[in-house]
Amino acid sequence: MLRIFVFTVLFILTSLISGQISHGGRPLMMDAGKTLKGVGTSVFRDRESVVSFQPPSREYVQNELMNNRKGRPLRFAYPNFVELTPDNSGITTVLDDGRLYWQLRIKSSGAYSLNVVFDRFQLQPGDSLFIYNPSGSYVLGALTTENNKNWGGLATAPVPGDEIIIEWRGNKIGEDATKLKIGAVNHDFLNVFDVFSSKTGNFGDSGSCHTDLTCFDNDTFLQNGRSACEVIVNGTEYCSGTLLNNTNNDGTPYVLTAGHCLGSEISPESVVVIFNYEVPQCQTFIDGSKIQSISGSDLRAFADQLDFALLEMSEYPPDYFRTYYSGWDLTTLPSGVVHSVHHPYGDVKKVAVSSGVPVVASYSATSRFGNTFLNDSHWKVAEWADGTTEPGSSGAGLFLDNGAFIGSLSGGAATCSNPVNDYFIRLNKIWDHLPEDTARVDVWLNPSGEALTSLPGYDPVGTGMLRVSHFPDNGTPQVQEITGEGGLWTGPNSLNITDVAEKFDEFISGQIYGVFLVPGKNYVADDGEVDIKIWSGLNKPELLLGGKNNVKINGEADKEILVLFDQPVSFSGPFFVGYSNDYIAPVDSFAVYQAYLSKTSNSLYLKSPDLGWQPYPDLSGDLPSMVWIDALVGNAVFTDSSDVLVPEHFTIAPNPAASYTYIYYTEDGTGEISVFDLNGKLVLTQNIVIYQNRYQFIFSKRLKSGVYFLQLRVNGKTSVSKLIVR
Repeated sequence: MLRIFVFTVLFILTSLISGQISHGGRPLMMDAGKTLKGVGTSVFRDRESVVSFQPPSREYVQNELMNNRKGRPLRFAYPNFVELTPDNSGITTVLDDGRLYWQLRIKSSGAYSLNVVFDRFQLQPGDSLFIYNPSGSYVLGALTTENNKNWGGLATAPVPGDEIIIEWRGNKIGEDATKLKIGAVNHDFLNVFDVFSSKTGNFGDSGSCHTDLTCFDNDTFLQNGRSACEVIVNGTEYCSGTLLNNTNNDGTPYVLTAGHCLGSEISPESVVVIFNYEVPQCQTFIDGSKIQSISGSDLRAFADQLDFALLEMSEYPPDYFRTYYSGWDLTTLPSGVVHSVHHPYGDVKKVAVSSGVPVVASYSATSRFGNTFLNDSHWKVAEWADGTTEPGSSGAGLFLDNGAFIGSLSGGAATCSNPVNDYFIRLNKIWDHLPEDTARVDVWLNPSGEALTSLPGYDPVGTGMLRVSHFPDNGTPQVQEITGEGGLWTGPNSLNITDVAEKFDEFISGQIYGVFLVPGKNYVADDGEVDIKIWSGLNKPELLLGGKNNVKINGEADKEILVLFDQPVSFSGPFFVGYSNDYIAPVDSFAVYQAYLSKTSNSLYLKSPDLGWQPYPDLSGDLPSMVWIDALVGNAVFTDSSDVLVPEHFTIAPNPAASYTYIYYTEDGTGEISVFDLNGKLVLTQNIVIYQNRYQFIFSKRLKSGVYFLQLRVNGKTSVSKLIVR
């Protein structure tokens, strides 16, 4: 069945898997055939090109993991304090276009991931900076002047692996120009040693009693999940947090977390907030995307004895993050069960559901600064009926059954084996208990000063952006082998299937911002790249609308890949999203999961070199299927023919039009439109698909104000009408 669910997507940039709010482009060294020697006219500064670190000792890691508990943030990385600049590290060269280029490689053997904290990060107009792993499968960037922070530095999100490359391009480095200095390189050790019964800090590392967020058929849980986030402090510690609404309903990005998460040296500017790390479609063995992050924040309110910190992120979450700002309630007498959405051990989002009503209680523990918490300042959850909380859950929100936020996790004794006695600081206690504006949250969450005791949530985009998936309820993802032949139906095979595509016919028009691919097989033998394509067409892919070439795959199966486009691709009528198979030796083995569609028509199409595009059942003799490619669709107009009368002839409406109009025609089909000015000069031409008797023609800035003639050719017939552009 069709499933459309709330989605957050990271960056409209390149074809790279990327994190942090980024601004397009591609690292120079990732261009095919590029070497440092080949891009510069002269290398004038060649310092230590690779800076290497030894991993932390086994004793250090074991001690940290033994000390990881609720009531303190989850330590996941060891900091190496440094002073790395273009003057003392890396290679600097002059590019052919006259710009400067600096490259620094950092390696810390055995690290699960690396992140850096820039003590100085001030880019100039025209600068770009990338941080990426050697394979190019994970890229932060381009970072530009838009990433400059008021405090003068920048904390970055983790990049997988034990080696990263930092690449800067610009015009000048120095006191009066670009300023770059790395102050810390943080080595993620939580996947280095197998301590206790499981590894920690990685996908699937939380306890077995948890239920994934996406496994709940509960709109309130899912909505709260869009506000839940992972909080990284100083590049070394994990916590959880919640994005909250305020009475102005203006999307000010306030995140509430536990006060102890900021540590004894409070540095909110080093905080990185990660949204929407969750498994797709309740497929618990498939890792979600962890790339949607914002770096830096200001501390608006903090109280050690009340264990809370209210942060204002340095940037508003973009619409394509699809974040939700949870509402709140100052109740002193909650009723019904409550729930918490959190990231235990830095894992994907989980939900804990209580067995009863929380009660006011005192939490007998000490703060990060050694203070005792104020009496009766917490909610006590006596027992969890589903799930629990663990280290890394600190700061997670506690919600009523209507989704209203009432508290934030301080700590407790609950575990999977004994899920009892967790304590959440009460929102109604931190609201205005202390007199200082910097120690209370009401002045921030209720700036209008209204006499309110509750506030609904705020959804800035609503259904304005959707992740559209055809993965069926209770479906089983699988990669299908070709019987009697070699290879997989959705990957390279002996039939030389050249392209794989998923059909979407739920919309009349809209824009495609990106796509998800969920590979069941992903082995890199060559360049590790695929080409993503988008076609329009009625019964098969026909007209190529756009796409993205040379998309890096990361060599990991069972981990979704998110590809976002520099510019959204507009469509009208059915569209197909797919990829091309690579048969150039050595061949990368890349195949996306399939699933059977038992109650709906087939949506998987394959391109045979002999037969062209064919529905999967016609080519394979198998049951109707889908290929697990989800589309990120914005500004969608859903298919509904009830509001469309079949026109008696060719019409255009609205007309006059400003940036788009609809073309209505008597029959469906593929064709072409040509636009001429009054002098008969051809201004533009475009292939189209008339679907349900209409096509959305988006001309935006391509046509200036004036009068034009629009010629339509469909199914061998030609019609002309006047078009007025405002």
